[in-house]
Amino acid sequence: MKFSKIFKTTAVALGAVVALSGCIRETFPKEGTITQGQLMAGQMEVVAENLLKGIPSGLLTYISGWEHTDFGYHSVGIYNDHACGLITSNGHLLGLPAGYDRFYLAAYSWSYAPNGNMPAHVWYNYYPQIKSCNDLIKVLEGNEQLKHYSGIARTYRAMLYLDLARMFECLPAANDNNPDYFADQLSVAGLTVPIVDETLDEAGAKENPRATREQIFNFIFADLAFAEEALAEYVPTMFSNPDLSVVYGLYARAYLWLGGFDDMYSGELPKGNDAYAKAGEYARKAIEAHGGAIMSEAEWTSVANGFNVVASSWMWGLQQSVDTVINNLFQFVAHMAPEASYGYAPLSQLGVSAKDYDRLGDGDFRKKLIKGPETTYAEFAPYTSLSADEFASFAPYVNFKFRPAGGNRTEYKAAGATVLPLMRCEEMYFIEMEAAYHTQGFDAALTLLSSFMSNRDSSYRVQTQDLLDEIIFQKGIEFWGEGIKMYDMKRLNKGYDSAYNGTNYPPDARFVIEGRAPWWSYCIPKGETDLNKAAAEQGANPNPSQAFDPILPME
Repeated sequence: MKFSKIFKTTAVALGAVVALSGCIRETFPKEGTITQGQLMAGQMEVVAENLLKGIPSGLLTYISGWEHTDFGYHSVGIYNDHACGLITSNGHLLGLPAGYDRFYLAAYSWSYAPNGNMPAHVWYNYYPQIKSCNDLIKVLEGNEQLKHYSGIARTYRAMLYLDLARMFECLPAANDNNPDYFADQLSVAGLTVPIVDETLDEAGAKENPRATREQIFNFIFADLAFAEEALAEYVPTMFSNPDLSVVYGLYARAYLWLGGFDDMYSGELPKGNDAYAKAGEYARKAIEAHGGAIMSEAEWTSVANGFNVVASSWMWGLQQSVDTVINNLFQFVAHMAPEASYGYAPLSQLGVSAKDYDRLGDGDFRKKLIKGPETTYAEFAPYTSLSADEFASFAPYVNFKFRPAGGNRTEYKAAGATVLPLMRCEEMYFIEMEAAYHTQGFDAALTLLSSFMSNRDSSYRVQTQDLLDEIIFQKGIEFWGEGIKMYDMKRLNKGYDSAYNGTNYPPDARFVIEGRAPWWSYCIPKGETDLNKAAAEQGANPNPSQAFDPILPME
């Protein structure tokens, strides 16, 4: 049975208990709910601590098991990196089935319709975790002593809604195979997702319209303002607990997105260069609050610890443990660490495009972890635990950025127990330099880019007059596999070419797209609009699936 059919069945089953903006219907407040007044202060802190643990735990788990990619928050980022052409699979170059890359739906622009797998996957990975945030915020309402717990919950909630706003706002895009797409896009312009907060009950959820861009960003900024005050003196006890630098980082992300607009849908919010200036301001605050560290070459290229433990620049992340790794395939490492022998990664062989590899400077240490067409085992041996024969089984352009925990290649629980970043300080440097490009000009941005890139390539020189394109290119390489680049490409209306001469993309993933791809704007899933009348009346977004036919090789 095809995975799409499995998920369709699973989604129907889920719809019986999970809908109304992803809230579990059985867990709306009922009679008998414990309140603050019924608990002693010590008991309340225990309750708050347990509720808090549920948020990062929920972001690391599967929802329905519809597909082996269903392993939580980071799976959405990998899908989005495929959707914008940043990640491509290379196993097919050796004759392996392209379907070993289980993220193929995004690479091929399949199943993005309201009844498709992609919108449901995002929806049911995000809204249940928003509910976990709401539960903690609700139980601590008015509690000044434990305000930092609420600040943490609101920081998570702001991150989740910011992602949803960026994914589900339908922006203009060409669509060769849907002549009605442009008109249908105009009918939902400026709409994002329904806001579910701690005050919403089940009846309200059934009549909960999609928020406008202005409404949802005002909601996000209100959460961040609360968190900024609540976490002003807070020192995290766990890496999954955000601090003030993370709050500033989320402000920077949010204002960067708003910088891409100069239309009426932002209302009174900053937009255009005013928003970009705010993005740069908050990126600098985040850098200073965190300390400004940038990952070193030793941290990046470590065979045992590369991108699986907390590094110097990491501001926030999620920790897996051997107890939370549930399966050899429902986990990040199985898909993203080529050295994990038990997973899909040695078969899908995920990596970068040939064009991106060629564009990277030879002195850039990030390139050392990408197998090139001419890379010998002797050159690569310092950066891998693979034998010479194993290395030969990998196609060119595979990226070895992510490692199994401790370099353990065979024991899936131990190998999968990694730390996954939610925010790194490097992102703030890229936000700051792009903000400078928009508000101060070429020279200011070039200075910042060159300064940052000296940490990656001591001989780095800009080889193009399109400095914005260079910033986004280097940011994409920096955050390959971390789910960031699609938001920039969507905001900036940048397309991509995966059908160039000598391409290493699978045949069904070869496109030449001018401007943003329509599948970067997700549809509201049918499970939501079936129960939420207000959202249904507004519209779910036009179907972006298979907007373009892939450019197949000439016979």
